[in-house]
Amino acid sequence: MTTSERSAATEGIVVLGVPRTGTTLLRRLLNGHRDIYCPGETFLLASAARFLQSDSVADGIDYGVLGGLAAAGIPREQALADVRGLVESIFRRIAARAGKPRWASKTAVDSFYVDEIEKLMAGHVRFVCIVRHGVDTALSLKDLCDANESFIREIHAYVARYSRPLVAFAQLWADVTTSLLGLAERRAEDTTLLMYEDLVAQPAATLARLATFLGLEPGSLGTEALGQDAPSGLGDWKTYGKAGIESSSIGRWRSLGPTSLHLLAPIVNPVLARAGYEEIAAPPAPDADQAMRRYEITMGMQAKRSRVREPGRD
Repeated sequence: MTTSERSAATEGIVVLGVPRTGTTLLRRLLNGHRDIYCPGETFLLASAARFLQSDSVADGIDYGVLGGLAAAGIPREQALADVRGLVESIFRRIAARAGKPRWASKTAVDSFYVDEIEKLMAGHVRFVCIVRHGVDTALSLKDLCDANESFIREIHAYVARYSRPLVAFAQLWADVTTSLLGLAERRAEDTTLLMYEDLVAQPAATLARLATFLGLEPGSLGTEALGQDAPSGLGDWKTYGKAGIESSSIGRWRSLGPTSLHLLAPIVNPVLARAGYEEIAAPPAPDADQAMRRYEITMGMQAKRSRVREPGRD
């Protein structure tokens, strides 16, 4: 099958990435192409994935939609085809309304359901996975949750398990990124993996590679789209404050203290290495006695300042 034949058969594009890894930036770049419409976050694929989730009970019985429908006489593949047909028909309708022949889907929480989305859509779409440095992502996730004053359900599941937010976000990144890397390895023919840092540092080369993968004309994906599109639909508010690509958020992890890096390095390092990043040099464990002495010194200084501000008070 030629590139053009393959892209015609799989006109759909599914963007997958942990929230705050550049998925909205990628959405804006794809939507800027004359033939691709990528709407705001629809949650359609995440909802379809949750619909297909199931448990395995005694003797491996599929205790979920597919198992239940199979028992009712609807084969598994037919049920998947029916759900896929619904998803594709909605995206095609949205793209047609925008006057474009191809659709793309970007909803950041889709990346929490890689296995189900692969089961549903593999062979029928092109997957574009984007990854970003794990600790930079953890810091940006904290910014996102602070701004939203809440945790979406997929993120809250990690916050409920880990008492330190950055540890929760780092573990989330490690788990989801592992799923994305697995998808890219299993389905190399219809999946491409982008690094956020490459997109920021070498946008022209990165977008040229992406255009080739998607069967688009060379040079038809460019950053000029960022200065043209207007905010629409649900998505990451932060990227719409920028009309171009900038690198100010790269390497934020270097500002963290040794205690935080000591906790985060063992979580992210195996996945960083697998994704092509350098591992973080893990600082030694903090000395509890020294930490207590610093704490006591700080408290003593605070108390002294308080007495200076309020003379005559015991």
